[in-house]
Order: sequence, then C-alpha cells, then structure tokens
Amino acid sequence: MPKKPLERLPEAELDVMLALWTHTQPVRTARLLEDLADKAWSLSTLKVLLGRLADKSFVEVTREGRFTLYRARVREEDYRRMETNGLLRRYYKNSVAGMVAALVQDEALTGSELAELKELLRKAGEPGAE
Repeated sequence: MPKKPLERLPEAELDVMLALWTHTQPVRTARLLEDLADKAWSLSTLKVLLGRLADKSFVEVTREGRFTLYRARVREEDYRRMETNGLLRRYYKNSVAGMVAALVQDEALTGSELAELKELLRKAGEPGAE
C-alpha cells in the first residue's frame, strides 16, 4: 500500500508537533502544556489539537494506566522536507536558485549564513558527495 502523502498542518497543530518532536519518549498533556506555555492554551484546546493530529496519523496515542501518552508518528525531517518542497514549488517554480536569490536580494542572509551556504555548496560539489 503506498504511503499517504503528508498534509500541510495549520499553525496551531504545527506548534503541537514542534513540541512533540523535542521528546524522544511518549509524553503526557501536562508536559506538552508546559512546553507550549507561551500559547496559554487550555487543556481541552490541546486535547482537541492532539485529536486532530491523531486523526491525520501525525500522532500516536497510547494509554498507560490512567494517563494518555502522545508520540509523534511523523518525523520532523519528513515534515520539513515536505514543507520545503511545497515552498519551492508554490513560490519559486521548483528553483532553489530562485529561492536563494530572493533571500540574497532581500538581504535576509547574514554574512555568516552566506559563508555557511557557500561551504555547503562547496561540499556538495565534491566527488562522492551525496
């Protein structure tokens, strides 16, 4: 059976996933509320968001005694890759050079970021580089 493509998450659901991705073990809602304290969400709001993420197969829900535990089912790297590819497709017609040119023209890259980018490109051009 082919793997279902990831869907783009609304901002609030992405915030929950970003918190979940910081944990290597399943976590309780109380811990996630701590991680997301800047959102000032209620427990019921968090549970609704977690339920939506579970329905979308982004989150695994398990019971341990009287506690419900949550774990990310989708890897952060996979979601970031999907978002990056979507950004390139939607805004830059699949042109990485176009995206980088926009960042350079907008002066969005610092000198150290430009140096880092040059180094990445240099390494990518070396024989045997993946």
